[in-house]
Amino acid sequence: MTNLLRKVLLLAAFVYASAASAQTRADGLAAMQLEEWDKAINIYTALTKADPTDQDAFLYLSNAYLAKGDKAKALEAAKAAFNAKADAPIAFVANARVLLLEGKSAEASEQFKRASSKAKKDINAHRQIGESYTYFIPQGSNRPDLTRAVELLTAATNVNSKDIATLMALGYAYKEQGNGGMAAQQYELAEQLEPKNPLPKLMLAKVYKAAKLPAKFESNIDKAINVAPNYTPALRAKAEHFYFGRKWEQATQAYKDLVNNGAEVKIEDEMQLANCLFITKDCKGCSDLVDKILAKDASKNYLRRLKAYCDYNNGNYKEGLDILNDYFKTAPADKIIASDYEYLGRLQIKTKADTLVALGNLKKSIEIDSTTWPLWKEIAKTYYSRRMNCEAAQAYKMYYDSVPAPDASEAQDMYFMGLSQYFCKDDTLWYVHAEQTFKKVTELMPQAGIGWLWAAKAAKAKDPTPEDIEADPAKAQSYGYAREYYEKYVEIAGADVQKNKKELMPAYNYLAYCYFVKNEADKFFPLVEKWLNAESDPAAKQSIMEMKDAFGKEVPVTPATPSKTTTPIPDNGGGKGGSRN
Repeated sequence: MTNLLRKVLLLAAFVYASAASAQTRADGLAAMQLEEWDKAINIYTALTKADPTDQDAFLYLSNAYLAKGDKAKALEAAKAAFNAKADAPIAFVANARVLLLEGKSAEASEQFKRASSKAKKDINAHRQIGESYTYFIPQGSNRPDLTRAVELLTAATNVNSKDIATLMALGYAYKEQGNGGMAAQQYELAEQLEPKNPLPKLMLAKVYKAAKLPAKFESNIDKAINVAPNYTPALRAKAEHFYFGRKWEQATQAYKDLVNNGAEVKIEDEMQLANCLFITKDCKGCSDLVDKILAKDASKNYLRRLKAYCDYNNGNYKEGLDILNDYFKTAPADKIIASDYEYLGRLQIKTKADTLVALGNLKKSIEIDSTTWPLWKEIAKTYYSRRMNCEAAQAYKMYYDSVPAPDASEAQDMYFMGLSQYFCKDDTLWYVHAEQTFKKVTELMPQAGIGWLWAAKAAKAKDPTPEDIEADPAKAQSYGYAREYYEKYVEIAGADVQKNKKELMPAYNYLAYCYFVKNEADKFFPLVEKWLNAESDPAAKQSIMEMKDAFGKEVPVTPATPSKTTTPIPDNGGGKGGSRN
């Protein structure tokens, strides 16, 4: 052998030994429990290269490949486990594993029995027998035979009840089986054996999370972190728990702990922290962290959106718009998300760009992600401010179609929706839709006169017009669709006649005509007194007095003006338009 070849072999041995020392059996066990299959494969590969006779490591490598779904590699590793030391007791396990993977289940079962008797007190062999069924999926099935795995791993604990790897393996099998109680029991036993080991505490927390017992999850995850403050899997599990539970303040602190203390922090952890900082409105912290992430990995350029979002929230509209415009020019289509269009539209509105283009971007956000439907309110308000009433009415409708039960906080926006419908000239049923909306406003705020007033204005569009009554006086009897609304309005607004005089006068006029036609003296005369007290114009007062004198004496006809008739004036219910007063 040449000196060069010797040096190469020594160097290779040193590299493998270094890798093995950096990656221990405990790391491999953790990777298997946490289902980090690629990491487990790397760890056990390093261990087998550091010690080519380590049959247990070869069988774990086989397990990891099986769990990942690579049956060919799993078979290769099982054969390597047998060849590593063919006369060792665990070789019988390796041989049985090979038979199992070759589809010879009956022969494998017999060989496992033989392996169990040969293994005697070799706990590694007994554990690997059970774990063979934890990860192997038989032909025609879609999951491992976990019942068999639990049975064999339980037998292994009878051989050695204090082997933590076996207890953890049994706990994992129970967990996969869905038996949370028994899984927790095994992890608790493992925890008692190694109280300073965070892994059993972490796995116990995961069992409680699956059982939807958040308090027990949190207490056990904190125990894991307390014994190992830099234990990344526990720090990450805690952060994810609060993040997906939408507990933003707690999630932010948990991600800070992960990023600042974790031994194996990933860039994705920092990205989640950036999201939390944005959500909790720490825009400076978010922007600084985004810059730090981009300095390490420029391919995460899409995070710059968070800077733009923060600029919007901080009132830096031009800067935010510039960032998003640049981002839209360079980002791949699959990196564009709903909130990008949302903030692009908002920034365009704030910078007085093309409003219709901006609204189009807000609509794109809803198209991409239907959960952003509340944007319809922003869209509606913008249309309303531009007096685009039909567009505003439609946008408001889209919004309220998704609000199951509006409360009083929605009353003002529903009022604007009603106005949009009222002034939408393209809708032939504008008055029907507007009345329905204003009626909802009265239900939300029954003591506010404005809803009753506008419900009346919309409802009276259904009344016969003066021309209709003139052509057919009998139609006067159907006049009064707005009566109940006006009565309620008068009751509320009458508390301050001077303030509400502008709208009270036509309301008095309308109701007077209704009562006159129906010959309701008990309502007509008290109302006329209120009307007379509110009216200051002498000529108008005279006309009201003439109406009063004519009550019960004349058949109502369509009048000309108050000064030329003794009959009341029907308010024009034809809905010929108006202004937003």
